[in-house]
Amino acid sequence: MNSAHITFTFYGYWHMGTGSGMGPALDAAVAKSDAGLPVIPGKTVKGLLREAVMLAEECGQIAAGMTVRLFGSQTNLEDRFSSEPGILSFTDATLGTAMESWAKTEEGKGLAADFYSQIASTAIDSNGLADEKTLRVSEVTIPLTLTSTVSTDAAHTSWLPILQTSAPLLREIGSHRHRGLGRVSISVREVQS
Repeated sequence: MNSAHITFTFYGYWHMGTGSGMGPALDAAVAKSDAGLPVIPGKTVKGLLREAVMLAEECGQIAAGMTVRLFGSQTNLEDRFSSEPGILSFTDATLGTAMESWAKTEEGKGLAADFYSQIASTAIDSNGLADEKTLRVSEVTIPLTLTSTVSTDAAHTSWLPILQTSAPLLREIGSHRHRGLGRVSISVREVQS
């Protein structure tokens, strides 16, 4: 099996949301592992890299058709049974097994909360005042470095340089990235066997 590590290095707060909140105190929570540590789900990692490869393909940096070859064809309701799978699979991006084990200890359980903070935002009306009932509180994660693994059983070997060329095209990821959150650099390096 061929595999590589994808490293996400964040330079500021970031929000990889779950789509849910935590009652009246928090409108948007971040994705966390079972140990309570930050995580980028494997499905999201795949989507991010797919977007990067698609951008590279559209700009002519890589051969046409590579997005579908590596990630599979996208589906819609009408032709969902005719989609083709890609050759790559992705794991969750985490802080690593040692940190996950530590976070499950008594010491780690108390300190895992230090990986998070909260930011508040509100809509401003035409008079420059806060609109009523628009205050939203979002959980954010501190700058960290997370790693995912991409692998394939296919004999196709050109996927690694394609990911290495494409990954740097993504400079912000997650929610609120157009408001200053989620600045990131993404690198891909082969796993030596």
